[in-house]
Amino acid sequence: MLMTQRIARGFSLIELMIGLAIAATLLLLAAPNYAVWAADAQIRAAAESIVSGMRYAQAEAIKRNAPVEFVLDPTTGSGGWQARVLSDGTQLQVGVFAEGSVLAAFTTAPPTATITTFSSFGGVLSPPDVATAPITAIAVTFSGAVANTRPLTVLVGGGRTGIKVCDPAVSDTTSPRFCTT
Repeated sequence: MLMTQRIARGFSLIELMIGLAIAATLLLLAAPNYAVWAADAQIRAAAESIVSGMRYAQAEAIKRNAPVEFVLDPTTGSGGWQARVLSDGTQLQVGVFAEGSVLAAFTTAPPTATITTFSSFGGVLSPPDVATAPITAIAVTFSGAVANTRPLTVLVGGGRTGIKVCDPAVSDTTSPRFCTT
């Protein structure tokens, strides 16, 4: 009696279907976390862009020994910022939020502020009139339909030295991520 051996090659249809069911289940479990991660990445990108622009404007003010403005356009999706020389309006650098933070939303303090001017010493200049008070804080949030995102705040001036990104949810006053008022 001759017996032929059957050599198994590849996967059976049942094995393939089980593998696909496991992969689909893992994707369904990971999707909400991925959405929060992507939203938080947009918030971080926007905050880092603002801080980069402010630090550039501050460094240029010191380098040029002349006031340099940081101008914010907080329009969600199409806004951005620019650094420009105060005396003649020469544009030094531009940032656009659509490059990685399309759904980031911005709230400035004071509410109508859009400009911060850095002096030749690197400090924030206070304008003579209150109507054009400089930006002291920018809250960066996510404007999309994702819940549980982590907003960030950019702090500048207001008695502070330097420019700082902080997390308003941190309550530990000894943490470097704590937002000082």
